Amino acid sequence: MSVRMVIRGGLLAVLIGCGVQDDPAGPPGNAAFLQSGVPPQWFGGSARADLYDVGTDQGIRRGGATAGYLRSKTSAVDNTSFATMGQSLSALGWRGRRIRLTGWMHAEDIEGPGAGLWMRVDTRSGYAGFDNMGNRAIRGSQDWASHSITLDVPADAIGISFGFLMQGRGIARVDDLQLEVVDASVPTTGSAVPVVVPGDSVAREAGYVRLPHAPVNLDFEGTGFNTDAAASWLASVARPFTSDAPGTALDDLAELGRVVGSARVVGFGEATHGTREFFRMKHRAFEYLVERMGFTHFTIEATMPEARAMDRYVTHGVGDPSRLLAGLYFWTWNTDEVLELVQWMRAYNVRVGAPRLRFFGFDMQFPGWAVDSIPAIIARADPGLAARSERAVGCLKAVRDQFGRYDTQRYVGLTLAVQNACSDSLAVVAEAVKTARGAWSTIASEDLDWLEQYVTLARQWERMARMPAFRGGAERDRSMAANIGWIASRAPSAKIFAWAHNGHVSRRPNAMGAALHAAMGDAYRVFAFTFGGGRFNAYGMSNSGTITTLQEHAVVAPTTASFESMLSFANMPRAIVDIRQVLTAGAAASTFDRRPVPLRSIGSVYAPSLPANYYENALFPLDYDAIIWFANTTASRLRPF
Repeated sequence: MSVRMVIRGGLLAVLIGCGVQDDPAGPPGNAAFLQSGVPPQWFGGSARADLYDVGTDQGIRRGGATAGYLRSKTSAVDNTSFATMGQSLSALGWRGRRIRLTGWMHAEDIEGPGAGLWMRVDTRSGYAGFDNMGNRAIRGSQDWASHSITLDVPADAIGISFGFLMQGRGIARVDDLQLEVVDASVPTTGSAVPVVVPGDSVAREAGYVRLPHAPVNLDFEGTGFNTDAAASWLASVARPFTSDAPGTALDDLAELGRVVGSARVVGFGEATHGTREFFRMKHRAFEYLVERMGFTHFTIEATMPEARAMDRYVTHGVGDPSRLLAGLYFWTWNTDEVLELVQWMRAYNVRVGAPRLRFFGFDMQFPGWAVDSIPAIIARADPGLAARSERAVGCLKAVRDQFGRYDTQRYVGLTLAVQNACSDSLAVVAEAVKTARGAWSTIASEDLDWLEQYVTLARQWERMARMPAFRGGAERDRSMAANIGWIASRAPSAKIFAWAHNGHVSRRPNAMGAALHAAMGDAYRVFAFTFGGGRFNAYGMSNSGTITTLQEHAVVAPTTASFESMLSFANMPRAIVDIRQVLTAGAAASTFDRRPVPLRSIGSVYAPSLPANYYENALFPLDYDAIIWFANTTASRLRPF
């Protein structure tokens, strides 16, 4: 599970230019004209939502009806916070040119570091140019005035990001931005010294390839997209289904089967980790795929070793499923809905008289069972190697917390030499097991397969744990895709149902689904789930960024120009949308053509005061083949641990 917000942490960190000073005055601005929330096609916000607010202003604007604003909410501002809004573009059409960002800015009682425009030109290794007006920041009170930034876009540039920011106290407004090509007579501003940024250069480039080539909504009057036409088109292609209730007759899910087609692995996502209708519908979809299309393997974003115990229940009736569900660690799956699914799987196997359906986890965030099992299994055949493997995995056991969980922060705190030694020792164990397993007749082949996989899980966790958080997520997704691949390799004819968050099953760069698509092509299909409004479970997050308790949350209307707002006009309580039809729909679906469309994305943590921040920018049909829609939802029914 992860915290999913549209604020781009890595980009925000780059923009920090200087400290922030406190000021006793209160926040300015006429609240009657301020609409809080990031406008369509922009990203942004602040890491400290209790200190800053961003949105649009219909009171003070240069032209049209609306301007953008950044505003301090209190006088107590820490010296690392700021607010920003921005856009990112592919550099493909701008390479080899000099570009100028111009914008009209209005300042009201700004004190401290100040406000300004910003722009950055990215390359695969870092960035080639950057300016945030740090040497000419806007302070005090000023009427509308034009400001600009000019940078060169080298031939190897992959992306351009731009926007406006504010640190300190006051309110900064911006309007009528323009991004244009200029000639060499216009001098550049800011820094042109290349800066190397650690990270995955291939993934960075892949991310920009997906982005539009031109900016949108620079005057804050709207995207210019024909959302009415898009809503009409969605209504024409959406196919209603009768119910999300498991056990309901399956004929209304023919559209789901048509989208799945001949796929071998199908990813089923979710816009939240705590929605009852999503879980029940996935149960029902699995019933359809089992009964009508021969699927046999159910996999889920849960710990892989512990899920083996649930598989024994599903296949042979061993154990108490409610206790086994609690043993998967995640509150997200410890629900009545998932319990009913595994009980149905067991009942199906009893009915057909064979262990046809299987249950697997594919996550590797909690490696404790795997780490403990490695020396225990080896000891049955080779006590000497078992002792050596015990020492090898000891480097991981050293970072266990008081609850027995493996702490990535503790591992990051180890020296690089210690981390490298740990990685090397695990690699030695992996090779030793691979070499020796043929001679271990006292260990069943099934256990030997799992022994090798346990070593793999330990190595996956080690690779993830040593990375910064923004890269560790991508490593986790690659590992989960590899684990599904391992499951598939052991049952070459099996068809596999994969349950995870939309953000994992998606084909966007660095996601699990992207790795599965790279390995399988069209044999991998993916459904996203989303909703218009309703309730769901998630941990809360305060405006200061503090994670609070697991609780029910509610959202009402979706943000303007989002996929959810457009589909709401179809007036369907539930529907399946084959979004691949964008490719052949022509002008009717032009809103979706290479344009990022906001799609709800709420993880295991939610800040109720920032609903507009919980959207991903989805590209259709690159990211998903189909969307399963619910107009209204309720929270999943949690079970005690």
